[in-house]
Amino acid sequence: MPAKDYAPIDENWLENAGSLWTTPWVDKPSERVIVDPIILSHAASLFRKNAGYFYQNPDEAIRMVCHACELYDVTPVGHYLYADYWGQDYGAEIKIQTNSPPGITKRPIKTAEDVDNFEVLDSDELAKGPTLTTHYKALDTCKEEFPHMFAPITQLGGTMEVATNWAAIEDVFMWMITEPEVVDKLCQKAGDHMVSACKATSERYGANVMITGSVIASGDLMDTEQIKRFSFQPVSRAVRKVLNAGAGPGIYYHLCGNHTDDYQMWKNAPMSPFTIVQIGYDGQNIFPTTKLVEAFGDRCTCFGTVDTKLIDRGTPAQVYEQAKEQVIAGKDSPRGFILGTACECPTNAPPVNVHALVKAAKDHGKYEKF
Repeated sequence: MPAKDYAPIDENWLENAGSLWTTPWVDKPSERVIVDPIILSHAASLFRKNAGYFYQNPDEAIRMVCHACELYDVTPVGHYLYADYWGQDYGAEIKIQTNSPPGITKRPIKTAEDVDNFEVLDSDELAKGPTLTTHYKALDTCKEEFPHMFAPITQLGGTMEVATNWAAIEDVFMWMITEPEVVDKLCQKAGDHMVSACKATSERYGANVMITGSVIASGDLMDTEQIKRFSFQPVSRAVRKVLNAGAGPGIYYHLCGNHTDDYQMWKNAPMSPFTIVQIGYDGQNIFPTTKLVEAFGDRCTCFGTVDTKLIDRGTPAQVYEQAKEQVIAGKDSPRGFILGTACECPTNAPPVNVHALVKAAKDHGKYEKF
C-alpha cells in the first residue's frame, strides 16, 4: 500500500516508545523494559501479504514494519533485511520465494583457487550494488516517512555468514578440514567486505549500526576452536576496523543458535557504548538471561530472548511464562536490557503470542534498580 493508505502513527505512542527504547543509552529514565520481537516479514502477514511480497517491495515492507511496531507496542525501529545478503554484488543468483526470504541459488566461489582471485568491493561499489540499492530504498523510506523510527542499520552477519553467501556451505566446511588456510583467507575477505558495507552506510547517513555476530558459527556446526578462528577473531578485527574508520557507533552482536561452549569468548569482542549482545540458545534450551547478564551486563546492553519456536507454535501462556522469567532476570542489568525473540519473529506467528511477549514485559519488566 502507498503511504496515504495507512493511518498516522500516534505521536504520543511514538514518544513513549522512543523513551523506552533509548533508556539504556541516554540519561533519561523510563518505566520499563522495551520489547523487540525482530519484526520483518511477520509484518506482512498482518496486512495479508506474504514474505515474497515483503522482500520484493522494500518501501512497503518498512511501512508494514513501522505500523506493526505501533500495533504491538514494541521497539520503534524500521527493519528491513534478510540472511542471504551480499551474494548478488559478487555475481551470485537469487531466487525470489513466496513464503520465505530470497535465497542464493548460485554462488560466485566454486573452488579454493577462486578464493585467491576473489576481490572485495569498496564502499562506493557496494553502495551502487543490488544489495544496498534495495536496502537503502527501505531505509530512505523510513527516514522520509518515519524519521523518529529510523536507524541506519547494515545487515552483515558474521564472517562465516558472508563467506557462505559467496561459497557453498558444504565447500567451506570441507575446506575447514582439508585446507583451513583457504577459509582464513575467505573470512579475512568477508571481514574486509563488512568494513566496506559499513562505510557505505555511514557515508550515506552519517552513522551506522552494524548487525554482526555468529549464526552459522555456532556449537551445533563448529567446535570452539573453529568458531574462534573463523568467526570470533575475523569478526572482531572487522568491527575494530569499522569503529576506527568512524563507521559506527552501533554494534549488535546477534549470536544465533547454540553458543554454550563459545559465548564466553565474545566477552572480549570490541564494543562501543552503543552495543547490544543477544544469544539465542544454550544447547537446546533458550539462553538464560542470568548467564547473559553475568557475562555481558557490565559491558553492554543485554538482549534476553524467548524461544522463536515457542512464539511460532506455543501457547500465549507458554510465551508469557518464559518471557516473564527472562525479563525478571534481566530488567536491572547494569547497562540496560531488551526482551525479544531468539531470531526474527516467524512470518505466520500468532499475533496473540507476540502480544503475550509484550504483556510479560509490561507486567514484570518495570525497573527497580536500573
